[in-house]
Amino acid sequence: MHHSCLLPALGLSLLVALSGCAGGANSADAASAPSMSSSDAQQFIADVQKQRGVATQQAPVNSIDELLEVLASDQVQRFQDAERLVAGKPGVDATALHATIELAWSDDFSTLALILSELKKRAEVEVKRLEAKRESGSALSDAERKDLEQNEKNAEFDSNGKAALEVLAQDHLRAAGQVVAEAKRQFPKDPLTYRVLAYHALLAGDWLGFDAAMGWLKEAEATDAGLIYLRALESLSRFGVRKDAATLLRKALQVNPKMARAQAKLMLVEAEIDAKYAEFEKLKLLAPQHPVVWIAGPSITSDYELSASFRKAQAARQPAAPAAPAAPATPPAATP
Repeated sequence: MHHSCLLPALGLSLLVALSGCAGGANSADAASAPSMSSSDAQQFIADVQKQRGVATQQAPVNSIDELLEVLASDQVQRFQDAERLVAGKPGVDATALHATIELAWSDDFSTLALILSELKKRAEVEVKRLEAKRESGSALSDAERKDLEQNEKNAEFDSNGKAALEVLAQDHLRAAGQVVAEAKRQFPKDPLTYRVLAYHALLAGDWLGFDAAMGWLKEAEATDAGLIYLRALESLSRFGVRKDAATLLRKALQVNPKMARAQAKLMLVEAEIDAKYAEFEKLKLLAPQHPVVWIAGPSITSDYELSASFRKAQAARQPAAPAAPAAPATPPAATP
């Protein structure tokens, strides 16, 4: 029996920059990032996992139901164990699941790379501002010196994390491509094949392939959380319309409230740090083991706290508003 609800529950994502250019790792910002080997990238993630207190020994994935739960909540630290249940197994269900695990791996890492890229830029802007103030001869306050030090640390971590995640995202996209090609060869007319074809095309920025695959799934789009999610990300990456993307992401979450990947993508849609942090808090409640929480979480929290601290300091330096003039006294009523 087909797991017909599998990919709608998982959702679909992209390896493209928010500007709409295909292939987020090919941006000018990525080109300036330090090079990193796959083994170094894997070690970086393992080190972060250990530093953030995420258990290296995870509970084994022993059933398809557990595999689907691991995928739905984006528990990337359990993906490798989940993959062993389906890798090399016959049938379209096993092949589609294998492809989906690799695609989700690439998806999650590319999303994290985009989040860290944005946080890195924010930290670098603040570092430049504070350095310029110091170089102009103006003394930094204790709070500003602390902010400068924290932003320098954040920028370094975000840069290294972005480089590692982009390498791993590409590794898993290549692995997924081989499994997707096998699904297309063996099961060319199965709906599950079209789903993984659409997912892979979106990750690769292949819009002709994406349109062709989605054409076979059109009837299910209105009520299928995964396909609604896919259209949301198309709005974001292909057309650059954040408002439409946010509306569709929230619609996907209404259809499937457990779609952690949709909640994570709302963090990319939101531009302001307060709104981004609010979506992050929702993700923490929905999927505490999501990689955004334990890899990017400290940087997101630090960015939010630094922004709030800066606004508070600015407000304290503003002159108090002048008191409103008193209302004129009411003359006493005349005595008859």
